Amino acid sequence: MPENEVKRQHYVPRTYLKHFSTERSGEFFIKALPTADCKEDKIIEMNISNVCLQKDLYTLPGDTAEERMLIEKFYSDNYEVHYNKIYEILIDPDKKTITDEERELIISTVVTMFYRTTKWVNLHNEFFNRVLEQAYFMCQQTGKDYFMFDKQKISVAGKTLEQLQKENKYESRPVQILTQLQVALRLIKLRTIRDGIYVSRLVDENCEFITSDNPVVYSNINGGHVAPFDPTNILKLPLDNKHMLFLMPYSDKETKHLLLRHNVSGTMCFTEKLTSNYEQLKNSERFILGSDSSLKGYLATKEISERPLTEEENLKMKSFGDLIQKGKDLGLF
Repeated sequence: MPENEVKRQHYVPRTYLKHFSTERSGEFFIKALPTADCKEDKIIEMNISNVCLQKDLYTLPGDTAEERMLIEKFYSDNYEVHYNKIYEILIDPDKKTITDEERELIISTVVTMFYRTTKWVNLHNEFFNRVLEQAYFMCQQTGKDYFMFDKQKISVAGKTLEQLQKENKYESRPVQILTQLQVALRLIKLRTIRDGIYVSRLVDENCEFITSDNPVVYSNINGGHVAPFDPTNILKLPLDNKHMLFLMPYSDKETKHLLLRHNVSGTMCFTEKLTSNYEQLKNSERFILGSDSSLKGYLATKEISERPLTEEENLKMKSFGDLIQKGKDLGLF
């Protein structure tokens, strides 16, 4: 294998993960908690070189290393090498404005981080596995050894369902990876028109953000079904244990170069931390990530903060003040 071919490919950049990590002898280590078993004794320490990666995730078919490494090199050269630069811009409290180049780099980094994770590939595979399962059993019932899908003839002759699904997963991966990048590039064009940049900082010492193996969270103030590609979505990315980046739609020519900042403390600090950390848990695939104190802090409030209110408690909630008082009674504030 040529020296410049990378097999272990990170779908969450190490340049991002290191800001949630501790450094020892030039290596960076992060604490990870499997979301399938959120218990304190399950927290493990991992080198960021071994977190959020998949073998040959971005590798394309090709005769040369350059062809096979096209997507891996694209992400590395266009975004990962610049991440520390935009991180320093975003956390610098004295930085009030940004250039067109800085703004586009911030937006494109977040959008590509949103679309480059394995979650989209896995969702596609889960959906198509169900399609294959139905088609496979229909072929068995009708005696056919093939079925048609999107004008393509797919043979099932001499194959088990598991073999068919494995073949599809392998053969469709390059197309899925290219499609994700194409979608990201289209969304970047739309979001650079109007997006504003906003950074929130947690002031209180005991409040920390966590992150995950799928760190960019999307939401929409309009509610209802939220489409990932919608340029009116709010995109959120924890930058480290104290800073949160928001891409906010609907800025204008006069404000889109402003780097807006907000320091939160007290009840609002706790609420923002709790909300973001819960979103990271729900958005993750396998792990939530952060410092030992941030993960343990989240677990300490997880059970009571996620417990639904009883019918009697709901009837007593007549104002925002009642809700805050309930949080205090539970020890959340």
